[in-house]
Amino acid sequence: MILAVDASTPRASVAVTTDRQIIREICVDVPRGRGGALFSALEGVLGGTPAITRVIVGIGPGSYNGIRSAIAVAWGIATARAIPLVGVSSLLGLGEGSYCAVGDARREQYYFARVVGGDLEGQPELFRKAQLIDAVQQNSNLPIIAPAAIEFLHGVIIRTPSAAKLALIAADWEPNNPQPVYLKSAHITTPRGAKS
Repeated sequence: MILAVDASTPRASVAVTTDRQIIREICVDVPRGRGGALFSALEGVLGGTPAITRVIVGIGPGSYNGIRSAIAVAWGIATARAIPLVGVSSLLGLGEGSYCAVGDARREQYYFARVVGGDLEGQPELFRKAQLIDAVQQNSNLPIIAPAAIEFLHGVIIRTPSAAKLALIAADWEPNNPQPVYLKSAHITTPRGAKS
């Protein structure tokens, strides 16, 4: 039995799979700063589930807090049960086969990655608007999948990562030490009136 978790977007996903079959998957909204629903979903899939033998977690890119929360909870469950833990790019949970994954990375930047035959081709790249448009045009033969609409891109398939897909992809992967995929450094602001 495999438990998989992804919270890289405002729509988190928790799943249990076995023998390449999806037993249960729950998707919940986890808007910024409100991750409690993720834990309720975990309780929902773990309740009555026989022994989990592996934990798989989506490592991003995406929501800074969501990725960290998912990795922390996955690490906690794997450590408490002394079972393998595997981190996998959340982008692999967007679709099947070959496609381009895009998303808003905030502050007028966007990420872009190609998934070819179910494998991530290189690492996600950060682009400005014109660069993203160019990359999409160069890959016009592939579907474009994003977790949310990008106003200047047309024909984008809107889909969030599926924890069940991540579980099926990484069911046989070697355990690793999941690290969050951050495409840029954290944007930290100083509170008003604070002295530097």
